[in-house]
Amino acid sequence: MTTKKKPKTRTSKTTKRTNPARKKKSVKNRSDAHRRNSIYAKVLAISDPEQRRVAEAAFQRTYIAPKLLAKEAALHQIRWIGHRYMTPLQATQQFNDAYLVAYRRVWARHFSATEAPGKQPIEASFAMNDLADMTSLWTARQRADELGMPYDLFCEIIMERWIVGRKAKQPPLPNQLCSGKLFNGWMRGHPTWAETSERLFLPDWDERFFVEPISDDPVYAAAMRMLHADVLYAKDRPARLARYLSVGGPLTEERAGTMFDPDLVRDAMALVGESADVGNASDAYVPACIGNRTNERDAPCHTCQFAVQCSALKRKVTRKLIAIGGSGDPRADRRRRQNRDSQRRRRDKLRRETAAKVAASSASSDMGGKMSAAP
Repeated sequence: MTTKKKPKTRTSKTTKRTNPARKKKSVKNRSDAHRRNSIYAKVLAISDPEQRRVAEAAFQRTYIAPKLLAKEAALHQIRWIGHRYMTPLQATQQFNDAYLVAYRRVWARHFSATEAPGKQPIEASFAMNDLADMTSLWTARQRADELGMPYDLFCEIIMERWIVGRKAKQPPLPNQLCSGKLFNGWMRGHPTWAETSERLFLPDWDERFFVEPISDDPVYAAAMRMLHADVLYAKDRPARLARYLSVGGPLTEERAGTMFDPDLVRDAMALVGESADVGNASDAYVPACIGNRTNERDAPCHTCQFAVQCSALKRKVTRKLIAIGGSGDPRADRRRRQNRDSQRRRRDKLRRETAAKVAASSASSDMGGKMSAAP
């Protein structure tokens, strides 16, 4: 006897692409995120530089692992030049913004331009993300710093290769940015000269790049070295130098004369319409990593001229944290509290299960006694 095969039903191949699979936040997690973001907003609103450093360091030590903070001093010296005036917290917010922009741009390019603006894999504010996403974003930002790459370029390369090379159905989430064996291959050869040249001295760079420092400033000096190399590498050197001498640029004719050949400066000035207005910095240089001093063997903190100020700031942050929550390490204290609550819930569950078993056993015994006593 032969059985007839059931005809296959044709299913539609067009399926709606939803937002990345994200676990719904519990009420407690949402409440914690809003409280954390409220503190973060107050930190960003502080105008006094010293108070701002203390508040940022306190926020970092509350939510970021110490092993990640210990890397900041070394990364500060090798990160992309445009990010070196940023504190670790400011740099991670910048990375957060770059990730969100790159995610939507890649979605528009490969999936749907109409869906792209509504994609929200992470929150716009760094502090509104889950603690796990905050750690993933911080770690990925540090990896970009290790490579000396601009954050927008870093995110763009990874997401493009993720979609094209792996045939993925969505761009990577924060915890996937640096995962996989192909990461090193994707990053090889980047950033190129063209990629860095088009990102030098952009209008959104810190204003300290566009003024003359009043003290020794290694970040400004490194930026000038990159500018010097960019001009010498360009095919049209006068035109490239004129770009930096024009309004909105970082160079005056006097400083250019100390960096380049007089003939090159003369040719460049002939192309300049309105010269750059370069003033003097209002404050002396302070490294953006201050407050993250570490005692690791290879850390640059051991030879840093700001070591005393950094240690003093770190002690001040510790006193502030103790005054707020009674602990100099609120992150570890929160972990201990979570572990205690988890153990308490586990004991309560076992107690209820034991009580239910005893009640069921007692009920069955009573039922058996009644049945045996019946005539």
